Amino acid sequence: MITFKLKLKRPGPWVQMTMALVGLCSTLVLLADLFLGVLPDRDVQASRVRQQLGEGMAVHVAVLLQQQQQEPERLQRTLDALAAQTAGLRSVAVRRTDGTLVAQTGHHAQHWRSGATAENAPEQVRVPLQSSAGPWGSVELAFARDERPVLLAFVQQPLVMTLLFVSFAGSVVFALYLRRVLQHLDPASAIPDRVQNAFDVMVEGVTVLDDRGRVLLVNKAFRNLHPQAHELGTGASLSAVPWLTAGLSSDEREHPWVRTIAERSPLSGLSLVLSAGTPAERRLMVNCTPITDAGGAIRGCMATFDDVSALHRTNEALREALQALNTSNEEVQRQNTELERLATRDPLTGCLNRRAFLSAFDKLLEQARSSGQPLSCLMLDIDHFKSVNDRFGHPVGDRVIQEVAKRLQTSARSTDLVCRYGGEEFCVLMPGLGPDGAAELGERVRASIERGCAASVREVQGLHVTASLGVECFNASAATPALMMDHADQALYRAKRGGRNRVVVFKDETQTEEATA
Repeated sequence: MITFKLKLKRPGPWVQMTMALVGLCSTLVLLADLFLGVLPDRDVQASRVRQQLGEGMAVHVAVLLQQQQQEPERLQRTLDALAAQTAGLRSVAVRRTDGTLVAQTGHHAQHWRSGATAENAPEQVRVPLQSSAGPWGSVELAFARDERPVLLAFVQQPLVMTLLFVSFAGSVVFALYLRRVLQHLDPASAIPDRVQNAFDVMVEGVTVLDDRGRVLLVNKAFRNLHPQAHELGTGASLSAVPWLTAGLSSDEREHPWVRTIAERSPLSGLSLVLSAGTPAERRLMVNCTPITDAGGAIRGCMATFDDVSALHRTNEALREALQALNTSNEEVQRQNTELERLATRDPLTGCLNRRAFLSAFDKLLEQARSSGQPLSCLMLDIDHFKSVNDRFGHPVGDRVIQEVAKRLQTSARSTDLVCRYGGEEFCVLMPGLGPDGAAELGERVRASIERGCAASVREVQGLHVTASLGVECFNASAATPALMMDHADQALYRAKRGGRNRVVVFKDETQTEEATA
């Protein structure tokens, strides 16, 4: 007896992986249909469509039945049109509850089968009609039967057709793809150890990407940038790393390595913040360079990440120190300004004090002497001020002095110098004004004091405030500040002797001109 032993050759790895992938895909399709119902049953869909058609027809028939007296033939035309336009519909009828056919089309009696079992068949649809008095009848639709062989009907089911397609098409696609991948992929030689060691020596974080932005290599410095960097594996998309791209645009096309690959040009000096706002915050400087082959085709990209956190912290500390220094300088300047104001201003009125006024007087007089421009001096004294203090007290006297100073400063020009010379006496220096202009300004001041000063001091009633003013203009006989002020003071006292509340311009020791009486 001769026996034969059949020795089957074990399929190669790519065949085994192909069969496994096909079986896995088929299983996933079955599970998806089982739990999610992604592949609908054609019979169920057909029954649902037919039921919806019947319900829509019932609504239309109900409307037509109400209008039947006016257009009795319209119902028949509608049934004929429905039967002609609906594929697989053999007949339609409208039947009353007593069995009487109101309208029909397509030999309904031949296609419609009576009985509970027949009426529930998938090729028959019956929709009841209701009236205000109760059930009126029904709309009956008879469709063509499914006469396909059982095997053909089974094969044409969506689930079976999908599984057959996955089996045949998947076998071809997976076999071709896996065979090519297994032939060209050699993980042991993809990144030689000497290349990896060379990159690990670098202090900058380095990643080498392919032309799709997927990781081919990362060095030790890059993995030390973040605790999750050790989980980054070969083949992962760098733009899909959350801890790295949190500080970048949500549009992946704007990521520096993606732009470098797309534009085929290097990018440098891009700032990136890791773990922003946390104690582990790091600031990186990103540089990207395209990798091309001998023919100039883009093959990938090399991205470097330089940790500049220490430099940034140093710069921040320096910036804070400079800001603190600027703040200190501003405070010193403010205090100096305040000291200067306190040293040159009268604390009660805000006018210049005597020392600052006399210092500025010398300069203005020298300018007037060299340029030939007029310079006038005005002396003002509040009339009967002692009686104000005696009658109403010193606080009211201070308020009167403040109101007089306010009106004096308001009437004066921006170039004029207003000084509280002492007590209730004020002095004004007016560059560029001659005797007439100075007298006119003095008259405005006098009128303003007489008109509104007393009314502004609301603490007392019956107060009357006026002032007397004397004016002197620079000339050969008044060549010093002391002489000009002395002449203006003489004019002031002549105004007081002349009845007060007036302006007098100094002429000489024997003659003065009264500007206002």
